[in-house]
Amino acid sequence: MASQHIRSLSFPSKSHPIADQLDEQLCRLRSSQAASTSSLTNKLSGLKDLYQCVDEFLQLPLNQKSLSENWVEEVLDGSLRILDICSTSRDVLVQSKERLQDIQSVHRRRCSGELNITNEVVEYLNTRKTAKKTVKKCLKDIKENDNTNEANFIENMLKDVQSVTDDVFKSLLSYISGSQKNCWSFSKLVRQRVEKETSAFVSEFDAVDATLELMICQKKKVHVDMSQVVNLESQIQEIEGVLECLFRHLIKTRAILLNVLSN
Repeated sequence: MASQHIRSLSFPSKSHPIADQLDEQLCRLRSSQAASTSSLTNKLSGLKDLYQCVDEFLQLPLNQKSLSENWVEEVLDGSLRILDICSTSRDVLVQSKERLQDIQSVHRRRCSGELNITNEVVEYLNTRKTAKKTVKKCLKDIKENDNTNEANFIENMLKDVQSVTDDVFKSLLSYISGSQKNCWSFSKLVRQRVEKETSAFVSEFDAVDATLELMICQKKKVHVDMSQVVNLESQIQEIEGVLECLFRHLIKTRAILLNVLSN
């Protein structure tokens, strides 16, 4: 993974205080990436805080003078790619959330006599299939950074930021994609979850996909744990909010770099 190639930054002893904050944010995110228990929301929030430091750091005139035109253009290309992935991720999450809300709506009416939620489940699963194809394409767009080119201190810092950004978005995309198992593997996943026979991490997407896929595969009534559906919708809502803030920071960083390029 790209995080394995990230250098440890060594800032000058008399560096600007924001440089120390940036280094601290980078270290915190690296630790978060290494910890499997760290939530995706925390990683995205950490990335938002990192870019806030990057924005302040890049607005220092001395740092702007240290960036070559070619390097700024390279970073701008990377920022555009991440903006596209961030926007696509939000769209995919919103679509999944809407389908989950449809299932909950029909389930509530089912308690009043409407029994069949199959159509809404099929719609959700079709949305998930499309989402996984979209995520696969996004993951291909995330390329390992080339750290072999010579760069100065400021440029190396931005390289490290880009590497951490790629890793966080890989985590996000992997979360959205979930498992790539067939329905019988899903069935096994459900049993393992209930019986707690596995210590492997199972995301809420995995759990909901497993239950609903099993329901369609077996073509018979399967109890749908609506608490799983509610929890997943809540998680999506939380991640969606953090992504919105992060997107605004990414836009601001790109605007600063464009300003550097035009001066």
